[in-house]
Amino acid sequence: MGLSLKKLMPRKTLKPLQSIGRQGGVLGRDIVSTSGPRFWRVAVLAAVAALVQGGGLLLLHPILQLLGLAGSAPPRFPVLGELGQAVGLGGALAFYVALITASGALIYAQNMASLHLVIAYGDTLRNRLYHAIMAVEWDVAANLRPATLAQSLTREVSQCGWAVQQAVQLFATLLQVPVLLVAAMVLSPLFTAIACGLAVLVAVALLPFNRRNYALAARFAGANRALHAEVADELAGLRILKVLRAETVRSAAFFQQVTALRSRQIDQARASGLAGRAQMSLAAAVVAAAVWFGLETLALSLADVLTLVLIFARILMLVQRLQDQSRQVIRILPIFETIRRQIDTLRASAEPKATVAPVFQHEIRLEGVSYRHTPSGPWAVRGVDAVIPRGSITALVGPSGAGKSTLADLLMGLTEAREGRILIDGVPLTAGARVAWRSQVAYVPQDPFLFHDTVRANLLLARPDANEEDLLRALDRAAAGFVRQLPEGLETRVGDRGTRLSGGERQRIALARALLQEPDLLVMDEATSALDDETEQQILQALADARGQVTMLVIAHRSASIALADRQIILSPPESRSSSEPQDS
Repeated sequence: MGLSLKKLMPRKTLKPLQSIGRQGGVLGRDIVSTSGPRFWRVAVLAAVAALVQGGGLLLLHPILQLLGLAGSAPPRFPVLGELGQAVGLGGALAFYVALITASGALIYAQNMASLHLVIAYGDTLRNRLYHAIMAVEWDVAANLRPATLAQSLTREVSQCGWAVQQAVQLFATLLQVPVLLVAAMVLSPLFTAIACGLAVLVAVALLPFNRRNYALAARFAGANRALHAEVADELAGLRILKVLRAETVRSAAFFQQVTALRSRQIDQARASGLAGRAQMSLAAAVVAAAVWFGLETLALSLADVLTLVLIFARILMLVQRLQDQSRQVIRILPIFETIRRQIDTLRASAEPKATVAPVFQHEIRLEGVSYRHTPSGPWAVRGVDAVIPRGSITALVGPSGAGKSTLADLLMGLTEAREGRILIDGVPLTAGARVAWRSQVAYVPQDPFLFHDTVRANLLLARPDANEEDLLRALDRAAAGFVRQLPEGLETRVGDRGTRLSGGERQRIALARALLQEPDLLVMDEATSALDDETEQQILQALADARGQVTMLVIAHRSASIALADRQIILSPPESRSSSEPQDS
């Protein structure tokens, strides 16, 4: 009767190994389906290299016979023996060197093909995650932690690429082992069978080490991700930490996380090292037992035993490499699984594909528009009825918490109303039309975001085909003529998030970017809040001059911005709102 893994191993050991096998299978299938011909090119090169290496080891037997180490035993390979006698020892050794050189060339080609496969797979995985992030619905994206996504897109995807390299090498190594086993079977089937049986027992004995290595790898990956996110938060909030004088408190918490991370790293390294040492000792014991058995029990010739020892030494080296490579893959599997789940989760919440944007010629109408961030959460906006005529300037006013920003998100097409509807000239702002509508909308936030690039590059995000004259005109309309006086003008780099500019300068460049887009709807969230009175009046005058050319929605608290508006939508917090509110005035 055969023994199954379930009989040999306890449930607590078998279950994690099944999880490892399942995740490893997912990774393997993904590599094959993603890489296509690249994977099979590596497989063919690895198979040919394995055959050449196996032939090279078998060629040692007639060479040992030429050296007189076969005794009186008849040649195992008569054809090779006759060839060896014909070319002599020097010729046989030269042929052996040529064969090993060819094997080296094949392995080099295989390694280069593997490298291209790994690079392509890493880029594909990163692109999948990036596009899934870019395509996710805004209400989901707003709840994602940027530091965690940055960690996944950079370091963790790179780690997965390295694991794929190990997996591809593992596959190539697996192809070599059967070839060498066949060579050993030709020399002595019984010797080979006993050695393989001992090797299987060693592999089973090492399975618990793999289970522990996987568990520790998962804990280490989680701790590393948490530390990375914590660092990003600390750096983003450095100013407030200094103002609150909370550096000491946060430093203690930070180094506590570092200590926990290092503890998990040491545990994982210790487990991996113990597995390697155990494997080495057990493998040495197998080789010693096999040699003794071959000489004393099977009465094999010295040439047979030496060839078998060389073959099994090569197999032992490959098995050790397999163990090392599998441990490295196992260590990365939790990270790959996390990224795979991230991609699946994001894709499940993806926006619909853009269709045809509504044509805005007359009005935007809101009919009973209500929204809450979760299906069972409190209402952020409730029962809004309003009309925004084309070419008008509408002020959106109300206290904090009244839902002004949420309503602006709905009007920009970032998200969809839970109840009621928004109509653009009678066309509902839903599904693909909502996504397409955003191409006709521009937005200036209260805290403007500029990319770490030049002024020109930041402006061209709105309209890539704009020429120099278009850019300068937009800057002038936004009272951002100061860019002309900068030493590098439009080529001035603005720094990370625009930190090389003042708050007012950032806001004016953001406004210029919005105006450059020539949108149907321009949404401004306190766009003049960081400006002095003189500059604010210049911008307000520019906006007044654009009255009738672009429809504007201004989230406003300052009286000057409210006075600019033709009409107002007044919001109050949903819990205090009567059925007649909000009002359009």
